[in-house]
Amino acid sequence: MNGRSQLTLRFGALWRNYLPDISLFLSTVIWGLSFIIMKVMLGSQISPYLFVFLRFAIATILLYPFCRKSLPGLSIGGFRAGAALGILIYAGFITQAVGITFTTASKSAFITGVSSIFVPVFLFLHRRRLPEAYVVVAILIAAAGMFLLTGPAGGGFNLGDFLTLICAVTFAAQIYTMGLATARYDTLALTMVEIVATAGISGMMLFFAPVYFIFSWWNVAVLLFITVFGTVLPLLAQTWAQKKTSSVRAGLIFSAEPVFAYIFASILLGESFNFIQKAGGAVIIMAVISSELIPLFMARSAQKWRKPT
Repeated sequence: MNGRSQLTLRFGALWRNYLPDISLFLSTVIWGLSFIIMKVMLGSQISPYLFVFLRFAIATILLYPFCRKSLPGLSIGGFRAGAALGILIYAGFITQAVGITFTTASKSAFITGVSSIFVPVFLFLHRRRLPEAYVVVAILIAAAGMFLLTGPAGGGFNLGDFLTLICAVTFAAQIYTMGLATARYDTLALTMVEIVATAGISGMMLFFAPVYFIFSWWNVAVLLFITVFGTVLPLLAQTWAQKKTSSVRAGLIFSAEPVFAYIFASILLGESFNFIQKAGGAVIIMAVISSELIPLFMARSAQKWRKPT
């Protein structure tokens, strides 16, 4: 085998090894950009309730070809679990969509980013299993970061921040519930039911909420962009990639979402944090990363101590 063939094989192996991480990274970048899109569109171009409905209704149509073969094998229990997840997803997305109209895109992203830290809280509520000490510390660190981000130096904790915090807690409940459900049911089928349920609930809520859309081809294109690249493709990429990479690596990649949101908001919207807010954002990221890394280090230390000498 010549040197060129070896180089090609080596490059192909690297591509296969890192493609899952690259797909998750690109999804994270798009999610960061989606906060800017929502900030620009919601309230001025389209109502938050119609935005959530259209996003998930279109996602339902686009996801169906990928999930239709797995749906017949889903049990009644799987459909119930998917419906429950749909309720949580709707609650999270609508509080985020309404909340971002009252706060900045950057603050919305950082507050949403703490959702993973709250997951162990639902383990306690469900199983009465006390969270590890590091989880409590991570929650306290995140709370300190949110105080710096949204306290008096950051303009105060407003309605948008409060709604976004509810969004983060709801997403944590969805993450925990999804973890329980995917252990019993097919992931793609479950995701399809979840998306359909979210679209159905958001459709029913249109009868009780203000609905408007300022039509332009640009607005249509942006809506399709955030649906395809901010919902459908990331869901498929996440479902595929997280089977091929570790949950810790995925969690670390996802923790960069608010950072990208801040970068895009600074460039495109002119948003900026003062020094205290930047410190708060950094503290939140530190809390999220520590909640991902500490369990890994603890597990490795335990394995090392168990090894025979």
